[in-house]
Amino acid sequence: MENEEDCKCVKIIGHLEDVQWLLWPRPNRPSPGPLALGDWTKNPFIWLHYVESADGILPEDHVLLSTDTRYWNIHDVQRYFFGELHCEKVLFTYQYPNLRMPTRLGSYFWKANTALKLPPKLYQKEFHQSLEITLKKMEAEQCQMDRLMISDQLIKIDRLDSFKRKTFFRILQNILSFQDRLQLVSFENLCCTRLEGVRLIQQLACFNAETLKYLFLWRFVLPNENPILINYSYLTGSGKYIPRPKTKQCFLRSLGELRNLRVLALEYAHIADGTGGALISLLPILKRPHFRLQLICREDQIPGRADAALGKGGYDIPDTAWRRVTIACPDLYLLMAFFRIRDYDNVRRFLTPSIPLRETHLEMGIDLKMKQRQDSDLSCFIRHVAYRYAHNLATLSIHQWRFATFPLRRVFELMPRLVRFMYTGVVADEVDLKRMLQIIACGVCDKLKQVSIQIQDEESRGSYWKEVVETLNEEYQEIMQMYEINFCLDIYKS
Repeated sequence: MENEEDCKCVKIIGHLEDVQWLLWPRPNRPSPGPLALGDWTKNPFIWLHYVESADGILPEDHVLLSTDTRYWNIHDVQRYFFGELHCEKVLFTYQYPNLRMPTRLGSYFWKANTALKLPPKLYQKEFHQSLEITLKKMEAEQCQMDRLMISDQLIKIDRLDSFKRKTFFRILQNILSFQDRLQLVSFENLCCTRLEGVRLIQQLACFNAETLKYLFLWRFVLPNENPILINYSYLTGSGKYIPRPKTKQCFLRSLGELRNLRVLALEYAHIADGTGGALISLLPILKRPHFRLQLICREDQIPGRADAALGKGGYDIPDTAWRRVTIACPDLYLLMAFFRIRDYDNVRRFLTPSIPLRETHLEMGIDLKMKQRQDSDLSCFIRHVAYRYAHNLATLSIHQWRFATFPLRRVFELMPRLVRFMYTGVVADEVDLKRMLQIIACGVCDKLKQVSIQIQDEESRGSYWKEVVETLNEEYQEIMQMYEINFCLDIYKS
C-alpha cells in the first residue's frame, strides 16, 4: 500500500469517513521470497504463461524461450494475472497448491478460489474491478510489451455483462493500437463472437503487422461463430438493417496483412471453405521461409459430416489447393492436431494426398464404449500416414486410453525417418517395448532424436510396469546416449 500522501486514487470525503470500514484483507504486508513485487514489475506484461517448446511443436526462438524468473515452467498452472486494485497490487493465480502471495489480499483470493471449481462472486467482483483498473492504467500509460496472452482460465468474457464486455474489447483494441514491439499474441480459448474476434485481428493487421511473429487462434471464437461461414451480423432483432462487411473477407484479408508471421495456429474450419480460396488467400504469409502453420481438427467440424449451416464447419480444403500451396511454399512446416475424433474414417476426411504434413498429433481421450469402436482405428491411421506422408513426416504424437492396443514396433517399421515419437496410452506388454527398442538400437532410424513413451494402464498392473520401466531404462540408456536420442520411458503421471 502506498502512503496516503502519494496515493492518487479517488478518496471518499464527508460523513462517510466516520463509518468503520472492514479493512481486512486490505492491509499490505509484503513478504520476502521469490515472488516479491519487484520481480513482477520489471516489465509490464498483461497476461503471461510459460510457452512449452520441449516437444518440438514450437521453434527455438528468444521470444518463446525466456530464462526470466517471470515465466514458470509449471505444467499444472502456467498462468497468472497481475492486476491493480485501488492502490494495491494483486497477483491473481489459478490453482497452484503452495504459491506464496505478495499480499494478504492475494492470499485470501488464492484460498477462496483454489478450493472451489467455480470462483465465488466476491472473487469475480474483485477480479473484474482489478481487470478494468489495470487495463485503464495500461491504456493511460501506454505500456509497451512484446507478449500479449489472455489467460482463458481467469478471464471468462461470457461472465461479463454487455457494458463490461464492450469496455474490455474497446480498451484491449486501444492497447494493441499503440504497441511498437509486440511479437507474440495468444487469443486461444477466448471464445468471443465472430465480430469481436475479427475486430481484434483487424487491429493487429493495422498496427502490429510489421512486428508480430506468433499468433495463436485456437478456439478464439465460439464454436458456432466461424468467421468464414454464415454472416448474420446485419440482424439486430429490431427489424432495422445495418450494412456491415462480410467477416470472411475481413478475417482472411487481415491475416494476409501479417507478412512477418512465423507461426500461425488456426482452426481447420476457419480456412476450409470447400473451394480452397481461403487457404490460397494466406499465401502472402505462408511464403515466408520455414513458416509454421498449426491446424487443429475437431469432431464437430468433420468435412462432409457437420452441418455448415450451424456455423461450426463442414467444408473441406480440396487437394488442388494443398498442391498449389506445396509448390509455392516448399518448406512449409504443417502441424495437424486431431482432437478426439474417434473413427478413422472421420480423421481421413481432413487429409488429402498433397498435404505437406510434417507433424501430426492424435488426441483420442477416454473411450467409455470401446467395444462399439473399430479396433483397427489406430492401426489404419498409422498405416495411412506412413503410406502418404512417411517421406516428409517428422513428428508423430499419439494419446489414447482404453483403446485397442497397437504394436509400437510397427511405427518404426513403417516410418524409419521419424525425428520425434511421443506416445501416451496402453502398451501391449514388455515384449512389444523390447522389439521397438531393438529396432532403434540397430540404427535403422538414423534421424531419430526423441522418443517419449508414457504408459497408461490399470492400477493393478502398476507394479509390473514399474519393474519393466526400470529394467528397460537401465538396459538401453547407453545405446540411446550413443545415438544422441532423448529417451523417456515412464508411467503416466507417476
